[in-house]
Amino acid sequence: MSDTNDNLYQQERNSYLNAIYDVIERGMAAKEVVCSITTGFRSIPSLRTKPGLNPYHASVADIGYGFDSVQGTISRIQIGEMLPFVYEMLVFELDTLRISEKQLNPNFELAVKGAGPDVYYLVELSRNLNKQISEMIKEANRLIKELLGDKWQEIHSSIENIQAIPRL
Repeated sequence: MSDTNDNLYQQERNSYLNAIYDVIERGMAAKEVVCSITTGFRSIPSLRTKPGLNPYHASVADIGYGFDSVQGTISRIQIGEMLPFVYEMLVFELDTLRISEKQLNPNFELAVKGAGPDVYYLVELSRNLNKQISEMIKEANRLIKELLGDKWQEIHSSIENIQAIPRL
């Protein structure tokens, strides 16, 4: 009977991990386009020297690194690598993405303030992609909370003191 319960737990866990991986993959696709547009902003005279451009670019990069990290941890779990504190790592990575996502919009708005009509379409495209990235991060965090249930709060409390909150 124990083996049956273990198998059911493994299947449910893998289902959630696959869902998180897929959500992150969709966010990564949007992030790649945003990163290209952000790099292109540097060639637009009205945006090149905006105070938010470098922090915005850094926020996008943070999110990219976070996406890679989450997917790497999930891949390691799924191949059976025995990692100590694996769920703590995953909660930490996803919560760090949540923090990075909070920096995205304010930095973006600074970067595009005063943009000319010739680049409005890029600004709107970026704004929409930023929303997609945000939604994917929120969905991934919702899924890990659902997977871990009450244990999520316990884990989150234990990692909070090492979290990168000062960046905000």
